[in-house]
Amino acid sequence: MVRDTVTGQLQRRRATRAISPQKLNDQIVQDLIEAVRLTPSCMNNQPWRYVFVESDKMRERVADFFTGGNRAWAPQAALIVFGYSRVEDDCTTGDGRIYHQFDLGMSAMNLMLAATEHGLVARPMAGFSPEKVRELFSLTEKDQPFIAIAIGFPAETEEHVPEKFRGFEEKPRIRKEATEIIDRV
Repeated sequence: MVRDTVTGQLQRRRATRAISPQKLNDQIVQDLIEAVRLTPSCMNNQPWRYVFVESDKMRERVADFFTGGNRAWAPQAALIVFGYSRVEDDCTTGDGRIYHQFDLGMSAMNLMLAATEHGLVARPMAGFSPEKVRELFSLTEKDQPFIAIAIGFPAETEEHVPEKFRGFEEKPRIRKEATEIIDRV
């Protein structure tokens, strides 16, 4: 049994490709936006920016932005989110470290956890065209689209999912043992 804890929420989180086109109500979308807004960042710079694609018309326009197997299922999602950042919005640590993409990643995880809390699927993807995102949404060359996230209610069937991915999410998730990734000293 999964406990009602943050770790339990992480265990419940799934990134299935079987996502329903059922519309999300505005309260849910506003909660997802708030989860992004409340994310911590280096020196509170909040360098992330998002485009939330909700309308049928815009979802159709971005359908060909996806690469590989993502084209078959991602446009099905009720909400498609593109996250980007740029170096100019980074915090200055003085030692050359770059944080804007790390901060974007933290905000994306907040978004995915908020989606999980609402019983939604939130599947992050790298398989999309940053150039097409820049062009459609009039982003500058400095804007670095880094992530796409398909969000929606779980679908009852996998008919829109490519055959090679069907049933994939039902398999146990394999994670490294803590001792392989953590040194406790």
